[in-house]
Amino acid sequence: MLNNDDIIAGCVNKDRIAQKSLYEKYGAKMFGFCLRYSNSRADAQDLLQDGFIKVFDSITSLKDPSQLEGWMSRVFINLALSRFRKTSRGPIHVDVVDVVDETTDSVEVSSDFMEIEEVFQCLMSLPENYRMVINLYAIDKLSHKEIAESLGTTISNSKSLLHRARVLLKELVEQQRNKDTGKQ
Repeated sequence: MLNNDDIIAGCVNKDRIAQKSLYEKYGAKMFGFCLRYSNSRADAQDLLQDGFIKVFDSITSLKDPSQLEGWMSRVFINLALSRFRKTSRGPIHVDVVDVVDETTDSVEVSSDFMEIEEVFQCLMSLPENYRMVINLYAIDKLSHKEIAESLGTTISNSKSLLHRARVLLKELVEQQRNKDTGKQ
């Protein structure tokens, strides 16, 4: 397999072997991003394809080859956000109640073992705007300012959405646990 420098140079020259190597090396990880930001596997696959096309078309803008994976992640996240903005009906707004300081806005979940796939399914069942904010903040480590700019909303709305997403995710995880253990 080619190293990153060779892959990047080949992709700049539109070399199909280099493009295939890039896809093989990073496709699974980028598909994970796509799944988190999509409503279905089919949507995720479409996003993956469009993301790699975008990567191949704009790889010349990569300034530091050592940052390839992070740069690609941003390309995929930005593409997912762009799709979200196109499909939503304007900025995301929620009532700014229950907004808590970030340092106290934690959701405690008991330490019982739960399969990653079960947690992922709970995350995927969140409403799209909640899932988007929790992905951006908790997983992709964007600030509330960056989230607000990306989604065309305010910082306080971003905080409120995150708080509600966490509370709802906790409820969904507890429901799943109760279902798995036979409790009602």
